[in-house]
Amino acid sequence: MIAMPARTARLVPAVVTLLIMAGRDLAQEEVGDVHQGKVVYEQYCALCHGEQGDGNGHYGEDTIPAPRDFRQGTFNWRSTPSGSLPTDGDLEKTLINGLFGTSMSSFSASLTHRQRLDVIAYIKTFSPRFGTEKPEAPITIPPEPAYTTESVTRGAAVYKKMQCAQCHGDEAQGDGESADDLADDWGNPIVPYDLTEGHLKCGNQGSDIYRVFITGLNGTPMPSFADSISPAEAWDLVHFIQSLSADYPKNLAGAASTRIGKGEP
Repeated sequence: MIAMPARTARLVPAVVTLLIMAGRDLAQEEVGDVHQGKVVYEQYCALCHGEQGDGNGHYGEDTIPAPRDFRQGTFNWRSTPSGSLPTDGDLEKTLINGLFGTSMSSFSASLTHRQRLDVIAYIKTFSPRFGTEKPEAPITIPPEPAYTTESVTRGAAVYKKMQCAQCHGDEAQGDGESADDLADDWGNPIVPYDLTEGHLKCGNQGSDIYRVFITGLNGTPMPSFADSISPAEAWDLVHFIQSLSADYPKNLAGAASTRIGKGEP
C-alpha cells in the first residue's frame, strides 16, 4: 500500500466535500420552484391551459388545436418512448421553440431558463403521474444516412406500407380518408398534418421527424412505429417527407448518431 503524504491526506476529505456540495448545488439549480412556477403559469399559461391545467382557459374554446390538458401527464413532443412521461428537457424545448402553426408560441425571450424550470415544476403538479413515475430513457437516434433519390423512393414505399395516406392523404396534404373522423384522447377533433408545408410543429431537422416516428405522439392517433419499421426504413420515411417540400433541410452527407435528452434540442 502506498502511503499518502500528510498534507494531501488532509486535503482529500475537503475536496470530496466540496465536490459533493457542488453536485448538490448543481442539482438544486436544475430543479424548478413550484411556488415561483405558479406565478409564471398564471401570467403566461392559464389563459389557454386554465387555472387547473385542464385546457379550459379563457381562450381555450377558440384555440385549435385545443390547449393541452396537463392532468393526464400526456404529451406529444417527447424524446421518450411511447406512453412515457416527457423529460424536463422535452418540456423546456417546447417552451423555447413553441409549436409551429399553433397558438403555442416561443417563450425563449419572455422567460429565463430559471422561470422555464419553475413553470415546468408547477405544470407537473397537475398530474399525479409525475409523483409516481419517472420518464423512460430517451430514445437513441442512429446515424442519418445521406438524403438521396434512392432513399426517397424507398421512403415512399414505407409511407404506403404503413398506410400513412389513410390519415395524411396520398399527396400527404392531411386529407386522407380518415382525416375528418379523427380525435385526440380528450375527444377534440384533430387534423392530420399537411406534410408538404415544409415545417413541422416539433422541428424540421431529420432527427425531429425520425423521433416522431419512433416515439409516436401520445394523446393523438399518431402511433409509434418503433416495433413496425427498422431504423433504416424510418430514415427513408424521413427523406420521403423531406422530399415533399424544398423548405425542409436535407442532410446530403449523413450525420452522427443523436441521443435526445435533457438539455439537448
